[in-house]
Amino acid sequence: MRLFKSTNDRSVHPLERAYAVGGVALGYGLWAFGFLTDMQVRDWRGLDGSVSGTFSSTLMHAMLLILPLLLGRIFLGIGRREREMRDRVAQMSQAEEIMRLRADRDPLTDLFNRGYLTRRLEEGIATGQWQRRGVLIYMLDLDDFKHINDTFGHRAGDIVLIEIAKRLKQLCRGDDFAARLGGDEFLVMHFPLEGEDPGGFGTRIIEAVSRDVLYEDIRIIAGTSIGIARVGDDGRTWSDVIRSADVALYHAKAEPLSAYRIFAPEMKRQKDEQAILEAEMRTGLDRGEFELYYQPIYGAASGAIRSFEALVRWNHPDRGLVPPMDFIPAAESCGLIVRMGRMILLDACRTAAGWPKPVGICVNLSPVQFKDTNLVETVRQALAVSGLAPGRLDLEITESLLLEPSPRILKTVDALREMGVRITMDDFGTGFSSINNLRRFRFDRLKIDRSFTRDVTTTGADDAEIVRTIVRLSRTLRMETILEGVETEDQLAFARSEGLTEVQGYYCARPMRAPDVARLLAERNQAGNGTDTADAEASAA
Repeated sequence: MRLFKSTNDRSVHPLERAYAVGGVALGYGLWAFGFLTDMQVRDWRGLDGSVSGTFSSTLMHAMLLILPLLLGRIFLGIGRREREMRDRVAQMSQAEEIMRLRADRDPLTDLFNRGYLTRRLEEGIATGQWQRRGVLIYMLDLDDFKHINDTFGHRAGDIVLIEIAKRLKQLCRGDDFAARLGGDEFLVMHFPLEGEDPGGFGTRIIEAVSRDVLYEDIRIIAGTSIGIARVGDDGRTWSDVIRSADVALYHAKAEPLSAYRIFAPEMKRQKDEQAILEAEMRTGLDRGEFELYYQPIYGAASGAIRSFEALVRWNHPDRGLVPPMDFIPAAESCGLIVRMGRMILLDACRTAAGWPKPVGICVNLSPVQFKDTNLVETVRQALAVSGLAPGRLDLEITESLLLEPSPRILKTVDALREMGVRITMDDFGTGFSSINNLRRFRFDRLKIDRSFTRDVTTTGADDAEIVRTIVRLSRTLRMETILEGVETEDQLAFARSEGLTEVQGYYCARPMRAPDVARLLAERNQAGNGTDTADAEASAA
């Protein structure tokens, strides 16, 4: 009874039931075959060959009725082992499939990973199909993603990556697919329609990525830079195509806002030259090849020295004295400006600490340095090590920093001001400043860009009126003004007549080494017209 209950039980696997039924059927078949054979043999021997006669002739036929049950039980066990073996094979196959799928997927975002991308690229390039279809690679990484992790935590960073991945998936259509290369780097493989502009899809990516990401009632904005390359045209191997997209991305990241750049052959040459320059700069920093020059800033009315601006020069062993315009952009793009900026700040503060009080020192800060979370501490340490009073240090920042005045930047500027350091906006008038930003950042001085100085004394030019307007604005906001690029006596006279606070330029003095600064200060002190003490002390207070 237990056998038939087991074989008829709904919980029994169909395979086990089939084996059990087969065993029972086989048992009945063997019993019937034996019984019928015995009946025939009895007929041949002249004995009673009827069913009842044959069955009652021997106890064996009755005993063999249990054979179907025994075979059914045996076959049920065989079926169970067969089912277990098939289950194990299926589980192994399923595990292999899961592992295969996971091997192609990024565990955080569920996008395809670099391995899958490489394999697909190799296949597409080898067949030539992707080149004929004009397939485009869009390599992107998120702007200032480290700040998101540092400010809101790595959980917030993961949420941003997951949300960006979802948006990239939504942009994909047809054969398009998105992959995560690692960190905050992504790649979209786009199969464009005939006549489609590559920049159009790049713009859509920027718009999608730049939308706010909500995290615990906080709206996080993640900009992006994109490098675009053509499969086959910009590389014959998968690594060459990726490298071309990376070169284009490098140029896109040089832009102040989210942007895309399409690869062009000259970009690679520029990137190679850039790599050489970066290596030489690192070596130059280690060898002490960078030197500070100092250009005096004079009181416009008194003509006395109020401060000096620190200007870095590179004593290259082969190229000679390299001006900052030839290496500062490269240092900013590779992040080396942070290390270089620390060196400049410390050296400038140490040098200025030896000057007669209250002559100050002006040091330029790159927008890239504001991405350094240790900037405030770096300034504090430079002042502590050098012994320079905070009021004698003036940090100059450019208008490009105001393009995206994030809370982090505002907090950094406020912390510097609380320390007692003065803040100047450099090259004012050439960027994107608004009156609201000037109020929020609370600058101490506005340095009017030299491009306005050139024609302030030219009849019919608008530059003079522009400078007058800036001076009136600065007075309203209680800021001082510096006219830089003063190269003629007439320009100096204009600055004095219009009430500018300070002047700087080759007409007054050229940049000089630290020993020359010491001699200049000593000579002016002996002559009795050294530093603008009253004004400078007021500025340092």
